[in-house]
Amino acid sequence: MAGCLLLMNISAQAQNEPFNTILQRINKDLQTFVKDKPLADEVTQHLKNLNADGSWRDINYADAQYDPLKRIKDMATVYIRPSNRLYNNNELYAAIVKSLQNWLDKNPKNKNWWYNDIFYPQAIGETLILMRSAKIGLPAALENALITRMIRRLKTGDGANTSDEALHYLYRACLTKNKATLDSAAKYLFEPIAITDGKEGVQVDGSYYQHGKQQAIASYGRVFAGNSVSAAFYLRETEYALPKDQLAILVDYLKNTFLKTIRGSFYDFNVRGRGISRKDSLSSGMGGMVSKIKRFDPENAAYWDASTLRTSGKEPASYAVTHSHNQYWKSGYTLHLRPAYTFSVQTASTRTLRTERGNNENILGKFLPDGATNIQRSGSEYANLMPVWEWDKIPGTTSRDYADDNGATIKSDWGIPGTTKFVGGVSDGIYGVSCYDLNYDSVQAKKAWFFFDKEVVCLGAGINSSAKENITTTINQAWFRGNVTSSNGAQANGKSELWAVHDSIGYIFPQGGNLEISNKAQTGNWYRINHFQSKTELKHNVFKIWLNHGKNPQHASYQYLVVPGVDVVGLKKYDRSMIQILKNTDELQAVKHIGLDMLQAVFYKAGTLAAGGLSLQVDQPCTVYIKDLNGKSPTLYIADPAQENASIKVLLKLPGLSKSKSIDCNLPTGAFAGATANFKIKE
Repeated sequence: MAGCLLLMNISAQAQNEPFNTILQRINKDLQTFVKDKPLADEVTQHLKNLNADGSWRDINYADAQYDPLKRIKDMATVYIRPSNRLYNNNELYAAIVKSLQNWLDKNPKNKNWWYNDIFYPQAIGETLILMRSAKIGLPAALENALITRMIRRLKTGDGANTSDEALHYLYRACLTKNKATLDSAAKYLFEPIAITDGKEGVQVDGSYYQHGKQQAIASYGRVFAGNSVSAAFYLRETEYALPKDQLAILVDYLKNTFLKTIRGSFYDFNVRGRGISRKDSLSSGMGGMVSKIKRFDPENAAYWDASTLRTSGKEPASYAVTHSHNQYWKSGYTLHLRPAYTFSVQTASTRTLRTERGNNENILGKFLPDGATNIQRSGSEYANLMPVWEWDKIPGTTSRDYADDNGATIKSDWGIPGTTKFVGGVSDGIYGVSCYDLNYDSVQAKKAWFFFDKEVVCLGAGINSSAKENITTTINQAWFRGNVTSSNGAQANGKSELWAVHDSIGYIFPQGGNLEISNKAQTGNWYRINHFQSKTELKHNVFKIWLNHGKNPQHASYQYLVVPGVDVVGLKKYDRSMIQILKNTDELQAVKHIGLDMLQAVFYKAGTLAAGGLSLQVDQPCTVYIKDLNGKSPTLYIADPAQENASIKVLLKLPGLSKSKSIDCNLPTGAFAGATANFKIKE
C-alpha cells in the first residue's frame, strides 16, 4: 500500500511539473522590488475609492487602459505578502474578488488592440498567479472565467508583439497545467530570438526593427529583450530551456546593442521611438532584467554585474564602460561610447522608415530621424524634458525655425519612409564617421560626424533652403544645470573661433558663425506631444545652443566640436591643433586627427582629397577611414552609405608609403550592404 501511495505521489508531481516550478518563478518575479509600505499606502487609497460594485469612480471604463487591472494586481500583491500590513486582510480579499468580477462583467475594450490582446490578458494572468499563493484562493468559477477571458489568437511573426502575447500564453499554461498551451508559449516566446534581414526583429547589424524597417532598439526592442529574458529565466533547466544558439543571439543583442544605449540609468532618446513622448520613458529600470540574465548566462557575469551597478546608480555612469563605436547600417543609427560620454546619431533613408507617430504619441517628433544627436554624461540630460522642448530644435538637426508647434507636427501616422539614400558610415568598432545627405522639409544639407576619443567633430555643408523661415542647426537642447560660460556671451557673428561650456560639455566653433545660446524657461505639457498624457503646464529652464543660418541660405556650412568631460579651464587647455578639418563642402568632408594618426572622410561624389603630403582618390561616393595614417602598414576602412556598389576603387598616396597604392575594394553585399570592409595597406 505504501508503495502505491508513493507511486501516486510521484505521478501527481510529474503531472504538476514543470507547471508549478514555472508558476512559482513567475510569482516570485512579480514581487521583485516591491516596497511594502508605499504599495500598501497606495492600495489603501484605492480601497477608499472603490465603488460598491467593484469599479472605481475615477476610471473611464469605456476607454480603460492600465489603471483598473494594475490596481487589482497591486491589491493581490500586498494581500499575499506576509511582510505587508494588508496581508490576508478580509476587506482587501473582498475588494479583489469584487473588482475582478466587475472587470469580467464589464469586459472593457480599448480602441488600441494592444490593451485588449496584450496588456489585459497579461495583467489578469499575473493577478491570478499571485492569488494562487494566497491562503484563501479566488472562487473557482471566477478564476476559470478570467482564464477563459485571457484566451486570444496568437499572432506569429510579429517580433516583440508575438513574445508579448506568448507571455500570457505561458501564464495561462501554468494556471491550467495545459501542455499544449505551454508548448505554444515556449515556441513563440523564443520565436523572435533570431537574426532577420529586413523583417521585424533583430537585424544582422545588431539593431532592431518593428513596424516595418524602423529602428526600435529600446522601444519594441526593449519589450523583446524583457520578454525573452523573462522567458529564458522562467523556463531555465526545464525541457523548454532556451537553446544555446538562440541564447547566443539574445546575449549578443543585450551586450552589444541594447545595454549600450543606457547611460547611467537613462536611455539614449534616439532609441525610444515614439515612446520618447511618454513620461519617464528614458528611465531604464534595468536591475530586474540583468539579474535574471546572470542565472542563465554566468559566463558574462562580470559584464552583467557592471551593468547592474551602473544602471542602479551604485556606480557612476562611466563605470566599466569600454571604448566602442557601432555603425548600425541597417537602421541609420550610430552609437559612440566612451567612459566619459555617450554620443549617438539617428538618421533615416529611403531604405528605412522615419520615427513614427502612432496612437497620438510622438506628435511633434517630425525631425527626430534627421541627424538627432544624443549627448550624455550623467545620462539624465534629457530625462522628462520633452514636454518643454522646442521640437524644431532637436539636438543635431538642421531645420526650419518655425513660429509654433505646427511645423514640427507629424501629419500622418505610422510608416513614413525616409527621403535620401546616402546615409550610413564606416567603423572599426572603436572609431568611425557617419553621414546624412539631408533633403527633407525644403532643407538640404550634407551632415557628417567624425568620432574620436576626446571629441566628436560635426560638419555641415551645402545648406540650402528657399523656405520663409530661418534655417538653424541645433547643437544641443538639454536641462539647464549650473551656468553657461561662453566666449561671446549670447550671440556673435564672424569667422573667429567661438566656444561655450555647459554641464561639463564643451562646444568649439572653429570658424565662428551666428551662434545663439539660451538658458531661459520654456513651457509646455506632456499632452502636446502625447494625447494620453497630462495637460498640466510645466515650466523648466532649458540650455539651448544653435547656429542661425538665416533665411534662404545658399551653400551655408558649419563646423563644431563637442568635447565632453571638460570645464572652462579644461576647454581652454584643450589642444585644438590635434584636429585638422581638411574639407567641408557639399562634395567632400574630411577630418584628420593628428594625435590618433587617422583620417576620416565622406565623399558625396567620386573625387580626390589632397592635403599635407597625402592623396586619397575614390571612383564612387563612400565613407573612408584610414588608421595609422603615417605608418608603414596603414589600414583602410571603407563603406558605401548608399548601399549600391559592390566595389570601389581607391588610389592612395600616404606619407609613410614610398609609392602610391591602388586598391579594388570589394564591399559587402546582400544583407551586409553598407557594412564596413577593411584592407591592410603594405609596401
